[in-house]
Amino acid sequence: MELLYLKTFCEVIKWGSYTRTALELDYAQSSVTNHIQKLEESYGNVKLLERKGNVMVPTITGEVLYDYAKKILSLHQEAKEKIIKQDTGIITVGTVETLAIYYLPNILEKFKKSYPEIRVRIILDTEANIIHRVKVKEIDFGLILDVPYSSKEINTISIKKQNMVILMEGNHPLSNQSKLTIQDLDNEKLILTEEGCTYRAFLINEMNKHFITFNISLELGSIETIKKGVEHSWGIAFLPYFAVEDNIEDRGLKMIPFVNPNLNFYSQLIYRKDKWISKASQKFVDLQKHSD
Repeated sequence: MELLYLKTFCEVIKWGSYTRTALELDYAQSSVTNHIQKLEESYGNVKLLERKGNVMVPTITGEVLYDYAKKILSLHQEAKEKIIKQDTGIITVGTVETLAIYYLPNILEKFKKSYPEIRVRIILDTEANIIHRVKVKEIDFGLILDVPYSSKEINTISIKKQNMVILMEGNHPLSNQSKLTIQDLDNEKLILTEEGCTYRAFLINEMNKHFITFNISLELGSIETIKKGVEHSWGIAFLPYFAVEDNIEDRGLKMIPFVNPNLNFYSQLIYRKDKWISKASQKFVDLQKHSD
């Protein structure tokens, strides 16, 4: 209530009259008088206003309070506007490297046009850790690449079904194929992402299930380093289609679609069902729903 009293106090000084203040604020004059009395009581029964002729003016004590009151009311209004606009703060997103490099930049560019003052913190992690951190409220959102995720406490937005490709040298024996299956990869040297990657786990599981012989040549954490490894003839790579640029043949490489009946990978946005969604957060969610 003290903010209300401070506002009334400032208005009395502005208009110099209890009667005019009551008119401007649409109060009964008795309410204005009561507000000033309550304010004086709250500061130790001091005298804040006195009459000078026909005008109410602040006492010496009232002048001190008036300076503070203007600042307090101004800060209150500023805070109110910021909260209503919801255009400041931090959004924390946990994701895997592939999505961070090849998907998120386009989303962030659109988001920043609407909310330039919002700071977005990107945390790279494994999918298991991302899901855990969303559940324990360490991060606001998770972006994962996997089969459709489901949980009682988590909202999941399926962004897009993602195709997978085999990346190889342009003169590789398999480079003339229109598509590849798990059987085509028998005895191939593989350059894979690190353990914890969902599509790496899928490929190895499928190979073991079909008794496919393979040799892991390299395990690398960077998609670009994996491509360099393919360029150096150290093996072939299993990657999402969106992570392989359109001009890959200019680098002497070829990508072949990988076909498998069990392949059901989606890029997905996850967040807690009980999470309060600000306007900025809702914009971030909506961009995922309408991404290409």
